[in-house]
Amino acid sequence: MDAIRRSNLPLAEMDRGSVFHPMTDLKRYANGEIAGPRIIESGKGCHIFDRDGNRLLDGFGGLYCVNIGYGRAEVADAIANQARSLAYYHVYSGNSNEPSILLADRIIRMAPKGMSKVYFGVSGSDANETNIKIVWYYNNVLGRPAKKKIIARHRAYHGATIMAGSLTGVEVFHKAFDLPIERVLRT
Repeated sequence: MDAIRRSNLPLAEMDRGSVFHPMTDLKRYANGEIAGPRIIESGKGCHIFDRDGNRLLDGFGGLYCVNIGYGRAEVADAIANQARSLAYYHVYSGNSNEPSILLADRIIRMAPKGMSKVYFGVSGSDANETNIKIVWYYNNVLGRPAKKKIIARHRAYHGATIMAGSLTGVEVFHKAFDLPIERVLRT
């Protein structure tokens, strides 16, 4: 189906044909056996509004990234102002930028004693993956390359990437993906 023809489809049909929905039986969703999509159009405070006008409590906080609420004008203004000069730049290979430096310094000043560095990730899964990489790197540097096992809790959620999904102690995150990997032990 070409892009012009697709653009004339109703949004729900376009969604079924174009959007990959995590934690969804994709075959049943694609052929309409599973209801949806619920199309969210806006948010204000802790509520979201779907295109049918329903007001819903967003208990996930936008999957944990909108925990200060929706519709915050001061946040939108700060994002827009920063995007006008530099929307993003990485800190790899010795590069940096003023917003990253200032935020890292502020976090370190509020952090417990002994904390000296901030790593900026894009998600909780990314943060968990990075922590594990740092632990493995640390053990490699100390000459303990076999020390790779990670202990995780049953029924705990840590993310949906390969490693974070392996740490997640909820079977629905494992079954279809050959998880958890062998290095993860469960308590």
